[in-house]
Amino acid sequence: MVKTKKFIIVLMLFFCFFILVGSVSAANLRVNDKTSYEDITEWLNTAKNGDSLIFTRSNYNLTDTIIIDKSIHVRSTKNTKIHFDKNKTMFIVAVNGVKFSKLTLNHYGHGNIKQNSKGREVSRNVFAVVSASQDSFKRINFNKVTINANNSFVSGIDIPLWNGSISNSKINIKGLWGHGITADQWMGNAVKTQVTTSGLGSVGISANYWVGKVSGSKIRNNALFDAGGVPTGILFPFGKGTISKSTVRVPNGNAAKLDKNIKVSSSSLVSMKGRPKQYNFLPDLSINEKNIKRSGRTYSIKVFNDDPERLQLGASGPCHLGIKIGRYVKTVKVKALAYGQSTKVKVTIPKKYISRNYIKTVKVDYYNKIKEENKKNNVVRFR
Repeated sequence: MVKTKKFIIVLMLFFCFFILVGSVSAANLRVNDKTSYEDITEWLNTAKNGDSLIFTRSNYNLTDTIIIDKSIHVRSTKNTKIHFDKNKTMFIVAVNGVKFSKLTLNHYGHGNIKQNSKGREVSRNVFAVVSASQDSFKRINFNKVTINANNSFVSGIDIPLWNGSISNSKINIKGLWGHGITADQWMGNAVKTQVTTSGLGSVGISANYWVGKVSGSKIRNNALFDAGGVPTGILFPFGKGTISKSTVRVPNGNAAKLDKNIKVSSSSLVSMKGRPKQYNFLPDLSINEKNIKRSGRTYSIKVFNDDPERLQLGASGPCHLGIKIGRYVKTVKVKALAYGQSTKVKVTIPKKYISRNYIKTVKVDYYNKIKEENKKNNVVRFR
């Protein structure tokens, strides 16, 4: 009798175990030919963090945008090709911790930019295959994912604040102003990934501020040179990181336009003939006479790191500003300036040099420590 009771208890434990396992696996949604968009959105309403949206057929036609608000894994058992033909973004991620893997995402829709009779933009509808809300950094990772976008104003991955990486993947973008990967701030890596773009105004990989690495990757931008935008392979104006064991080829534009703190090694960069393989964003410190004010023996001098004719410049490190009058020299420190910043410094000189009989020479970066776009606007002379 005792043995019988133990046997029954063991059976019950096994039964409970399988029920538990079954309930966990049942939380995943396996998408087949009969699974509708409504089925997916309904499942998302009840899904929990860590669940999976699993595509189980070779092809699936998605009929509307999927908004992901749970930390799920979007994946496939058969490298499913998901097709989307709406003029919208395909996936919008609104949470941290989302993963995409072993999928092909095909976007056939297009965006547009409308202009008035004077050529000014009045409205903009641009989309992406995968995008994210802008309220906070999103941790999103891609592995073994192929992304294709075939029409204008549609990018591959557009995540404004991105903390995540892409690996072993391919991105192909053919339309006008379609970027492969774009972000405002990106903390992450591109590893063993191919990005190909070909439309006017396109960029392979772009992030205004980036920290990470690009390694073992191939980036090619086949777009023609156009006044509306120079084709670029990698565009990282600000940040730090490494680009290694990669190829970046832009036959009609710039291969890489980078912050000076981003290091390139063991890589092949090809730009249009006459353009540098690697362009580094440098600061442009400047002063002008109208921004030099005097009160008694003290001059207040405004120093700029800005140039209205340029879209992007690099940050400047600290330096000195000097005022020279005959053999007399007085220098003061100037703090580091990010692009677009300015600062005021004050220099007090002996009373006898205030006279207009003396020519005053004011120079920012007095000791020529800063490598700049333009040194000609560093000096002002006046009486």
